[in-house]
Order: sequence, then C-alpha cells, then structure tokens
Amino acid sequence: MFYKEIKDLLNKLNSTNIEDLKPTLTRKVNELILNINDDNISDCELEELCDFFITRETLREEVRQEDSLSEGLLIENFIKAFDTFIEEINTKEYVSDAIDLTNTAIRSIGGIARGFRLMKKYAPKEGVIKNHQYLIELKEEFYKQLRSYSTKGLYEEHFVICGLINTIKFDLEEQSQEHGQFVISILTDYETQKLKIPKEFEEKHSDENDLYNTKVKIKSEFGIELKRRIYSWDNLTRKLTDHYYLENLYNEECDD
Repeated sequence: MFYKEIKDLLNKLNSTNIEDLKPTLTRKVNELILNINDDNISDCELEELCDFFITRETLREEVRQEDSLSEGLLIENFIKAFDTFIEEINTKEYVSDAIDLTNTAIRSIGGIARGFRLMKKYAPKEGVIKNHQYLIELKEEFYKQLRSYSTKGLYEEHFVICGLINTIKFDLEEQSQEHGQFVISILTDYETQKLKIPKEFEEKHSDENDLYNTKVKIKSEFGIELKRRIYSWDNLTRKLTDHYYLENLYNEECDD
C-alpha cells in the first residue's frame, strides 16, 4: 500500500492542489528515501533524518571517487562464482533450472521488477522455459541489481552476498531432498493411488517442453545432478564467507 499511496498522490497532483498535497508527498518521499514507514515519527524528524542521510551519502560519494578500490570487490567475485555455477547447469542442458535459480536470486535481492520485465518480453514466445537468450538477459539484470549494492558500503555488500549464498544453498538442498517425493507425485494417479501408465503420463504433460522437462527430472541421473550442484555451490562460494580470504582479497587489491 505504501507505493500505491505515492502513486495515488502523484496522480492527484495538479496546479490547484499542489501546495495542499506537498506536505504529504514530501513525507512519503522522505519515508521512501530512508526506508522508514512509521506513523510515530513526525514530519519534522523525518526531514532531519533525511537531511542527515543525504549529507552522509554526499560524503561517501566524495570518498568513493577518491578511493574505490574495494568497492564491489566481493560482489564481482560472487558474480564469477555464480556465472561458473550457472554455466555448469546450462551445459548439462538443464536450462530451465538455470533460469529458475537465477529468478530466485534476483527476487531475493529486490529485483522483482527486472525479472517481471523480462518475463513479459519472453512469455509470449514458445519454448521460453528453454530459451538461452532469456537466461543471458536474466543474468545481466541480476548482476545490475546486485552491483547496485556495491555503493552502499562493505557491511551491506557482505550481508547481501552471504544472504545470496545461503538462499541458493537452501534452494538446492530443498530440491535434492524433495526429488523422490516429486517423482512419486508425478508418476502417481491420486484418484486410484496407482502408477500412471505411459499414455496417462503423456496426456497429463501434453506440452512438448513440459513433457521433456518432466522426463528429465524423474530420471535417477537428475537426483545425482542435484547432489552435484550442492557440492559445486559449496566449493565455489565457501571462500567468499571466509574471514581470512576476504581480508587478503582487500589487502591484495590495495597493494595492486
């Protein structure tokens, strides 16, 4: 409702009511800048906080221009790891899984609008679930969203990367643990509690892309692939949460 209130205010603005609506709109913009939505904070206090925040951002921008060596360093290392991981999945012809995982990642850092924009672009196209170009553009949007955190500070950067690593790991572990249950649910007719015959299975998944992906995911090889992903993700990202590695990462950058 918070964003809708701002949009409604903007839509109501005209030459006759702008002065009347200005205090309310100013408050909403200040709340948006500060990421605070609290009726217990007065307009005056919000204005003071906003002035402080803008001054702080101005000072940080000046420092950033003088020394930006460490800015985004951890994010760029994460992007390398993520790129390698997605490429491993993609080359094994699990394109739909690579897309799903990237969608999970972009949503988890507030990039829902970026993902939705691409979905609208590719949704009308047949075979979007296996569209390699869609995956390429989705990754680009994810990286743009992720790099926006590099200007917020080291603590914020560490927080978002640790959060992403654990979110993706949890998603991978959940998929692996539920694979057996998924296979049973796909192959079982719940009305008769019996296994579906091949004809029933194909009728249920009449779409060619859906049928292909379902057949891939009920194979035992896919269960092994899910375990491999957990192992690979751990290997690629373990160092990114290690204090010694991070300390040396920034020291090496400063030395260079």
